Amino acid sequence: MVKANFSTAVFLSALLSGQPQQSPDEFTLHTDSQLVVLNVGVQDTHGTNIKGLSAQAFQVFEDGRLQTIKQFTAEDRPVTVGIVIDTSGSMRTKQAEAVAAALAFVESSNPDDETFVVNFNDHASLGLPSNVAFSQNPAQLRTALYAQRPEGRTALYDALTLAANHLAQGRWESKALLLISDGGDNNSMRTLQEAVRTVALSGAAVYCVALYDPEEPEHNLGTLHRLSQLTGGEVFVPTQLSEIGALCLRIAKDIRASYTLAYTPPNPDRYSTPRKIKVVASAPGSSRLKVRARSSYILEKASN
Repeated sequence: MVKANFSTAVFLSALLSGQPQQSPDEFTLHTDSQLVVLNVGVQDTHGTNIKGLSAQAFQVFEDGRLQTIKQFTAEDRPVTVGIVIDTSGSMRTKQAEAVAAALAFVESSNPDDETFVVNFNDHASLGLPSNVAFSQNPAQLRTALYAQRPEGRTALYDALTLAANHLAQGRWESKALLLISDGGDNNSMRTLQEAVRTVALSGAAVYCVALYDPEEPEHNLGTLHRLSQLTGGEVFVPTQLSEIGALCLRIAKDIRASYTLAYTPPNPDRYSTPRKIKVVASAPGSSRLKVRARSSYILEKASN
């Protein structure tokens, strides 16, 4: 597992206020940071994860210039993961399928993962007992996923904030959130700005399964796409409810197959301008590979 002094904050004004100066996926690194750390997924043209690559298979470019990879890991490493599941009234006919899909995700994940559940309808709450922060027990997680009956409105932003804050209690460096929702919100105390900022600062990759229903006025696929883009995760939109189990299995496999790369930021005296990142991967017998990674960051002076 990569160990690095990686102090991050996230500049989100372009995403949240519409200002054009930065794209929503730009992290801010401060001058006390030693490394730029990237979680990288690699797939072929059929969407199959490519495993077993060495550091020599990757090239990392910053502003078009090749960088030296200083740290690299490819092993399946445990993750602190939260399952954030919609239990509002619109989920009455979907809860059983959603819970089954979430449990399939758990059973296909690394057995050392530490998992928790956040349910949300009118309010967001942790599904596990108050004295249990994380669980590896499928039966206990099943009970947690059924902790709220589908009813009421939707407090998605509160749920994301709660989940992101809870991740800090985890022991694993790699963190992820699985969100099963349509992206709509009509009852949160927190704003979208607050929720996205908290999630980004948590360092978690957000994988979304969008239970899209065009008849629901509050659905918001844009929010889910922004979350996944910002954090290096991915969003999936099933055409049928029966597809969500397979999608959750795919997400579990994607998390387990990811690589971690780190390099030293060049030009340490150049502050406050976006630095563009491009990661390229190659493998014998594969002409084109799809690489998923964060695409930019900003270096700023550390505050005293």
